[in-house]
Amino acid sequence: MRAKFFACASMALLLAFSSVATAIESGIGVQGRPYISGGVSDEELQSLYAQRQQYSLWVITAAKGSGAHLADARIKISDAKRRVVFETKLDGPWLMIDLPLGRYEIEASFESETQKKVTTIHRNDHHQALFYFNTNAAVSPDGEKSNWLKSKGASK
Repeated sequence: MRAKFFACASMALLLAFSSVATAIESGIGVQGRPYISGGVSDEELQSLYAQRQQYSLWVITAAKGSGAHLADARIKISDAKRRVVFETKLDGPWLMIDLPLGRYEIEASFESETQKKVTTIHRNDHHQALFYFNTNAAVSPDGEKSNWLKSKGASK
């Protein structure tokens, strides 16, 4: 009986830790461009940060005021000819995508608010688009940012 309990407990822990490691969504967009998205936990943020140089555009969604990272924002990226090259609903606050050289409009929507930004990707560029939305989201129950973000010098 005791052996079964420890076997079940070990399996539950293994599943819990493996789900954290695979919570980052990655894939290939409609135009064959690789992307990753996530950033809910400290582990995900560390993984995304380690991979950031592989992507030309980094999109971050957060709450205006508190700075709380937001999941569930809709992102649409269009090229200079207004063709949609990427569109998704984020599972976490970060999206990193490797776009080819060119001019892009990034549209981010959260709840009933939509914002747009324009950027141009040049050779060896890494652009960051920050979208701050009017929402009452809090950083965390204790008002602190992630421990990992604090270690990188992010302020409250």
